[in-house]
Amino acid sequence: MSKIRVYSNKNLRISSLLRIDDDDFHYLKNVMRLKKDEHFILFNERDGEFDCNIIELNKKDLKIQIETQLRTPDTKKLNDVELIFTPIRHQRQDFLIEKATELGIKTLSPILTKNTSIKDINTERAITIAKEATEQSRRLSIPQINPLIPFTEKIAKFDFQNRILIYLDERQNTDQNTVEILNKYKNKPVSFLIGPEGGFDASEFEILSKTNAVGITLGKLILRAETAGISIISLYNIGIR
Repeated sequence: MSKIRVYSNKNLRISSLLRIDDDDFHYLKNVMRLKKDEHFILFNERDGEFDCNIIELNKKDLKIQIETQLRTPDTKKLNDVELIFTPIRHQRQDFLIEKATELGIKTLSPILTKNTSIKDINTERAITIAKEATEQSRRLSIPQINPLIPFTEKIAKFDFQNRILIYLDERQNTDQNTVEILNKYKNKPVSFLIGPEGGFDASEFEILSKTNAVGITLGKLILRAETAGISIISLYNIGIR
């Protein structure tokens, strides 16, 4: 059975004939070098996962037939976990998005804080990175990637009644049991907020202090943003599995 997986938002049904073009066509033909009568997997969160046979290979597209359903749509959805982060340099941001996707993040939300040094985000590239990580990790859904908005707007709009906001705070007592705190919120909608390289501004800590947000620490050492993001998601996952 082929391990090559491609996400598609098309309707996937057994015996259906579909055409694959553009980036997915390039990937299958030129990167993976698939030929006629070879198989790969097509999937999405709505229909599940299917084994597909290439029945026609052209210069600009390929025609496939869906043959067998391998997985039905997940009855147990991914936990409703959001990662709120500030834009960082390209390679490190790609790494953060890739690993967050592999770790099961449902939503990625970039924000601008006072100490944010990178002021924009290439959303199209972020979606591509998340799609590729989804294909690699066997999950069926691509994380939602929200538009870049200011920190103040994000906090003002945050649904504190129905979600838990947990932010990383280097000022916290390093003797606190972070895993124990995270376990209190397992299987609940949760958002993790990681600050910029220079940390949150005092005024931003003040805003957070006036909400129900929970501050935690990952220890005495100062972590890069991508390290902090991956670490907090991993610690949370330990408690829910």
